[in-house]
Formats: sequence, structure tokens, C-alpha cells
Amino acid sequence: MEKNILENLLTPDQLRISNEYANLIFFENKKFNLTGLKNIEDIKNTLINESIISLFYANVKLNNAIKVIDIGTGAGIPGIPFKIINNDLDMTLVDSNLKKCNFLKKVSEELDLDIKIVCARTEDLAHDEKHRESYDNCISRAVSNISTLNEYSFPFLKISGKSIYIKGRNISQEIIDSEYSAKILGGNFINYSTPTNMSSIVIYEKVKKTPSHYPRKPGIPKKSPLGII
Repeated sequence: MEKNILENLLTPDQLRISNEYANLIFFENKKFNLTGLKNIEDIKNTLINESIISLFYANVKLNNAIKVIDIGTGAGIPGIPFKIINNDLDMTLVDSNLKKCNFLKKVSEELDLDIKIVCARTEDLAHDEKHRESYDNCISRAVSNISTLNEYSFPFLKISGKSIYIKGRNISQEIIDSEYSAKILGGNFINYSTPTNMSSIVIYEKVKKTPSHYPRKPGIPKKSPLGII
């Protein structure tokens, strides 16, 4: 990932915050078990820069002051990079791992980022009336297969809200396999693109209410994805 690409996309202040965030991941990794990446440049390129560049070149529009939820955020990817490039976003980060949630609180404080952090299972949180059908966008990076992600994400979305997934390459079969889950959960496949040589962006739009019994109990969406036998 060439440095000059980021310099063309980000302001000097955004670049500074992005680098400080990478340093926090690098230096706190042993304590919080954030990533298998051990090199600072790999953390910058694979986690942070890849998220930023993918969204820019996929032409995903995140308008000011909209509500965004990042499910299975881990070290804050892609939610924190999105927040860095658009500070007006109302951003909520969700992870079930307490150590990672504590790290996210540290990032929020040290980088002065106004983000909400919820330590909970996605399957449980999606049934909470404070969060269900409350968000304009649901984002995620490499959490699971697309059918499972649809079951996680659609319940959080308002009608016309969008699920935006950062995935690897060669995902055509995953998209085909996700057709059934999208249909019964109230979503439509919009498009996918491959903005970098590492990532694809897959986008769905919510067109009707998700049945109230979804998502299923914790662990079931991942173990038994809808429509995948």
C-alpha cells in the first residue's frame, strides 16, 4: 500500500490520527490480543489503510451525521478508520470480547474520538429495541460468510439502510449462497466491487422489516448459515 495514496485521500490531521491508531494497536497487541499481525507496517496496510482505500475506491458514501454500527469490530476495524475520515458519523462499535472493548475505550480517549462502544454478542444486541432497526449503515470486515453477516446486520438497519462488508477476493460463490438469507431477512443485494488487490466490498440494502425471530440464538448463525447446507 503506497503511502502517497493515503496522502491523496486524507488530510494531514487524519493521517496523524491514523498513524497514532496504528501505534496503539501495535504497542497494545500483546496485552489485548488484537491481531495476529506483528509488524507495524502490516497493521497500517492490512487493517487501517486497506479499510480506508477500499471504501474510497468502492465509492461508498457515508453521509454526515448518519448512524453507523460496526459489528465484530475487534481492534476497531473498519469502524475507527471510517470515523477518522468522517468525524461527524454517529459510530457504534460492537464486540463481545471485554479486552478488545477496553482497548477501544483507550483508543477513544487517547485519539479523542466520539464513539460508542458496546460489549455484547451481536445476536443478543440485535434484539435490543435501542439498537434494532436504528442504523443507517452496518459495516463489518471479514467477520464471517455473507449469509451469516446478513443475519447479524439486517436487524440493526432501518428500511433503506445498507450493510457494507469488506471481504477478501473471489467471493462470487458466497454472494450466490447468500441470496436466500437476504430474501428472508428483508434485504436486496446491490453490488460488489474489488477496489484493491486484497479486498472486495459487498453491499446490501434493507427493503423490508426483518422477521422478529432473527437473528437466531448466539452461535447458530455462524454454525448454520441460512440457505447454506
